[in-house]
Amino acid sequence: MREVWISHLGHAFPGRPVPQEETVRWMEPRLRPGSNHERFLRFAERSGISFRHSVLDIHGAEGAAFYPLGDAPAADMGVRSRAFDAKALPLSLAAVANACPEGLGDITHIVVATCTGAVAPGLDIQLAKALGLRSDIRRTCITFMGCYAAIPALRTAWYTCRAEPTARVLVVCCELSTLHLKAGPEDDKLVAALLFADGASVAVVESAPKPVGLGLRIASDGSALLPDSEDQMTWQASHDGFSLTISPKVHGSIGHDIKPFAEKLLGAGRAVDSVRWAVHPGGPRIIESVERKLGLADGALANSRSALAEGGNRSSATIMTILERELRSDWRGDIALVAFGPGLTADALVVERCR
Repeated sequence: MREVWISHLGHAFPGRPVPQEETVRWMEPRLRPGSNHERFLRFAERSGISFRHSVLDIHGAEGAAFYPLGDAPAADMGVRSRAFDAKALPLSLAAVANACPEGLGDITHIVVATCTGAVAPGLDIQLAKALGLRSDIRRTCITFMGCYAAIPALRTAWYTCRAEPTARVLVVCCELSTLHLKAGPEDDKLVAALLFADGASVAVVESAPKPVGLGLRIASDGSALLPDSEDQMTWQASHDGFSLTISPKVHGSIGHDIKPFAEKLLGAGRAVDSVRWAVHPGGPRIIESVERKLGLADGALANSRSALAEGGNRSSATIMTILERELRSDWRGDIALVAFGPGLTADALVVERCR
């Protein structure tokens, strides 16, 4: 019987790691009129982040254009869109090279996920050409789903390989969130400016009768729209880039529904602590809420916390890097990848580590 495997994983960061303290000092004079300075500093202290990466040189001309001083006009959507078009490809190629240093082999399908750029021809076509992929490659773009989009991307690859046993699918998640962050004045804008960062992650998914590559068998999945939460997180186009709203209710809504979601994901009779949990680090309060409501042991979500600390929230490009961290342990068994985003949506994939 053929199974579907994640055979390769890799990621890449742009530029240098920028310490959170440096970002805070740089951003303080750029807070928009009406921003609460004390709350900004308090949010920074509680962010759980040591450093982040950006495709922008914040101390250069780009930083001045995207994050102007005072009430000076910021770069418009066109400028931000062109920046994504120019910067997403090299970062994605670096992630591909890290995932497959020996070369890609015969890729038949490509799935690209992003919510931070909207350009056509898009990153899927750019990657196909830059990587020299076959001209009849099947392409799928998953856009504007937000932080959980890696799960639908991997699910699409899984379903493809189940339907076409000879398929080899390249999954690329690339997010350049810092092109769109706002320095206030609303509290949720300040929180986003302190949490989000840039990065790319890559997986290769393929079908085989026995483990290949990393030997991660895709076992099952789950998805849920959380009730009465549609307005708690939004991501919309505006004249000066994409704009995020986040309600302080988000972590409570996730905490309220995560246990029944986890129980349904695992199936009857399986204990929550029978698997490892790779949880998208939307922020420290979300990690804490999931950990507490699932009754997980202290340190169970250490990889989620360290991924946040050492790179920030990279939207859809984050969850696969947490899976990479899980592979550094001696664990052999199931790993549940869980991510959240607008909807509110909880989305999950369970993989079995067979090597």
